[in-house]
Amino acid sequence: MGQRVINKNTLFYGDNLDILREYIADESVDLIYLDPPFNSNRNYNVLYKDESGQESEAQIVAFEDTWHWNRQTTEPEFRELVRQGDELARLLDTLVDVMGRNQMTAYLVMMTSRLQELHRILKPTGSFYLHCDPTASHYLKIILDMIFGAGNFKNEIVWIRSTDTGSSKSISKKYPANTDSILYYVKSKNFTFNAIYQDYSEKYLGRFKYQDKLGRYRWQCLKTYSDERLKKLEEENRIKWGKRAKYPEYKQYVWELKGVLLSNAWTDINQINPFAKERLGYPTQKPVALLERIIES
Repeated sequence: MGQRVINKNTLFYGDNLDILREYIADESVDLIYLDPPFNSNRNYNVLYKDESGQESEAQIVAFEDTWHWNRQTTEPEFRELVRQGDELARLLDTLVDVMGRNQMTAYLVMMTSRLQELHRILKPTGSFYLHCDPTASHYLKIILDMIFGAGNFKNEIVWIRSTDTGSSKSISKKYPANTDSILYYVKSKNFTFNAIYQDYSEKYLGRFKYQDKLGRYRWQCLKTYSDERLKKLEEENRIKWGKRAKYPEYKQYVWELKGVLLSNAWTDINQINPFAKERLGYPTQKPVALLERIIES
């Protein structure tokens, strides 16, 4: 049975596995950002409150089912995955055999079914970002390698969301946990990626000590160049040679710089503070700036 026709900007509320299978067509999505519950044994998964302002009992029950292996939902879903008979099925079967039927394996079964569907709907030019923490990130990485192919793994982005050291009790005999991981995968060699550049520091810009009518500049060694580029720079009066220099120097202007290429360590986006205007009321909400960056790339 084919998927139903849906309108743009449609918000779905329900089990995403059912919605993916019923509504979303193969290779129809450009970008997937997934921020699932982290299986960290915290009751922070209630996204919406009822009309009285109390936590939704229905959601609490639904999430309780997610974290426990049960015969009604987890076992049938696991059996369905194992019946596929591929390498991923054997991996999952082995994990359950070795680790047992518990909260972690129930979580991995739940995630695997959905990750398969998300891979199905992603375009060959698309990108996939899974937001997680160390609780299960290493297991999820193996499963994603099996689904997307290890060669389609691009980055583990480390989001340093806070520099808060927490209370002495919370950091007893361990380092403060201030980072999340975002696993970045693609589906083919034809994926879309736009590099992001950030501004240079004032300390770095201080190296541009000279000024002419075109702006601030510095003299920079030109180690690799073509004859055409050297000729052009000479015509622009931007080349000088030292008496014993092996390479020429050229005028490098500030306005020629693209900026610092953004790395996989994101240190400049803080978690949402309790009084931020964008805060909507659920503890796992992510900053708009984080999503904007992913969309921009």
